[in-house]
Amino acid sequence: MNKRGKGKSLRHWRLYALLGFALLVALGGWGLERYLMDPHTLPIRSIQVKGEFRNLDRENIEQVLAQALEGGFFSLDLARLREAVIGSPWVADARITRVWPDRLVVDVTEEKAIAHWGRDGLLNDRGEVFHPRKGLKQKLPLRFQGDENKAPLMLDFFVREQPRFRKQGMSIRVVALDRRGEWRLQLDDGTVIVVGKEDMEKRIARLLGAYPVLQQENRRPEKLDLRYEQGFAVSWRPEEKS
Repeated sequence: MNKRGKGKSLRHWRLYALLGFALLVALGGWGLERYLMDPHTLPIRSIQVKGEFRNLDRENIEQVLAQALEGGFFSLDLARLREAVIGSPWVADARITRVWPDRLVVDVTEEKAIAHWGRDGLLNDRGEVFHPRKGLKQKLPLRFQGDENKAPLMLDFFVREQPRFRKQGMSIRVVALDRRGEWRLQLDDGTVIVVGKEDMEKRIARLLGAYPVLQQENRRPEKLDLRYEQGFAVSWRPEEKS
């Protein structure tokens, strides 16, 4: 065999060897991946739940995690586990981290309730309604009533109008929006304000502009109806009618 034939044959053998080595590496990688993704490989033995909790039950979160835990260190579906944690009523967010070789750290953010919603719900600071299984430990002075889908709209309305009332020494305690789209408010002294469903800001501004005159009376209003084009109607408390 001449030199050219020997060189060509040698190149072929080198190519075959390289392909064989690549095949062995691929098979080895495939086998290693199968091993690592086996649910029984490197099982999780410790779960640490972190966070500042006032209403959230840490043991309940640990139980949820234990029930949703499927797989080993590498095969565990963190997204699925996070969804299970977030499904708990008092959980606003959760971040789950693997810690080698067999531990999970779960950093949980508790919901921040700012108001009661209806009979058994709560409203968070993002305008979302949630329903905890257990009652709230601390009292909240504010209450909303209406369709839960309108919760962000109602919270925006409250945030916009509350400062205007406070400038007059009053505070909104109840915000209600019925199915017809009519707004009602109740103040901290029990006064009910029927705002209606049109020109809400204009009507409230008219009321607040005239409120100093009402405060000069020796009696307190029980109900204020703002659904008039040029003014509003006042109903006085029964025991204070002249």
